[in-house]
Amino acid sequence: MKTIVPAPPLHSLHTTAHSGSSLFSINPGVTAQEALQQVSLLLKGAELNADDISSHLGRFEAERLWSVIHNVEMARAVVDALLAGVQPTQCASL
Repeated sequence: MKTIVPAPPLHSLHTTAHSGSSLFSINPGVTAQEALQQVSLLLKGAELNADDISSHLGRFEAERLWSVIHNVEMARAVVDALLAGVQPTQCASL
């Protein structure tokens, strides 16, 4: 059986975070349309989570978080508009 933990286990993510090997990467061959769809889903998740969290905050903190929610909504609107206006064949060339 393969273990997912290095032996010995790493004590920090320093080597991952700063050495150039990434925990997150964009795979080659992903079209712009697929990437934009994922961005839209990520922004939707951030929007829903922030909106839920805001109901548990005091007035000042909720108002500050509202600004974040508004910015996420605007970013998602841009992405969704791009998806609505760009044909799949055009996306691959972006």
